[in-house]
Amino acid sequence: MIRVSSISEFVYCPAKMYLNCIQEDNIQTHQMVQGKVIHEIRRGFEEITKQNVWRIKENIELEHIFEILFDEVPQFIENISKKYASKYEMDSTLNDLCSDLEDDLKLESQFLALKIKKIMNTTKKRGNEIAEMFFPQTLLEFPLQNGELNLSGKIDKIEVINGIYYPVETKTGMPPSKGVWLGDALQIAAYALLLDYELNKEVLVGFVDYTKICERRPVVINSILHNKLFGVLDDINTMFEKQEIPNFNLNKNKCEKCDYMDVCDYYG
Repeated sequence: MIRVSSISEFVYCPAKMYLNCIQEDNIQTHQMVQGKVIHEIRRGFEEITKQNVWRIKENIELEHIFEILFDEVPQFIENISKKYASKYEMDSTLNDLCSDLEDDLKLESQFLALKIKKIMNTTKKRGNEIAEMFFPQTLLEFPLQNGELNLSGKIDKIEVINGIYYPVETKTGMPPSKGVWLGDALQIAAYALLLDYELNKEVLVGFVDYTKICERRPVVINSILHNKLFGVLDDINTMFEKQEIPNFNLNKNKCEKCDYMDVCDYYG
């Protein structure tokens, strides 16, 4: 089956997607490991924050709210860093990455503390009520597949608000100046299609969380996006049927940022 996560790779570079699928887990570059670390820390941070919001009581100072929110986060980051450093032997790189991540998450916690303080001052809500505002019912790492579509994947997150399902993908790279990258939009559209087929839940809007700038951007799922998705799926199926990578334009800037730069025959 085509993995949904491979769709954005194909749009970025067909050779990258082909290598990923052929090599599977045989290639683990530093960039790949860093992506896994960021993803795991981000996911854990959200869960810790969600739990900590429940501990907040009324009439406490802003700094105390921040301390409650950020409690356990530095230790969690350190544990993840040690786990990956021992497995992949990349201590210094991971230390720098995790240090930067901790700074980013600290700022996010401070910003969230400010919003919570304002809500408490205005509405007198307690932590459990505020948690429901910031953290809707969520399905994490939810597996989806459909044999007819030859498509499968595990979506980062599905948020359920008033019975409506919203697929959410987390991306650690920089977004375009406006909107989302085409590959990211197609990935959301693919998950929306699987939700429609498997859970009978029509999805008209999804989101991409660009953690680099701490911004969520919407993806409107319409017929135009669906047509683009089916076109890409056809191209991917053809590529594997023929065992032949389609013609594409090499882009030096893309190649130098690619996880497969060291193992790709096209580069250099």
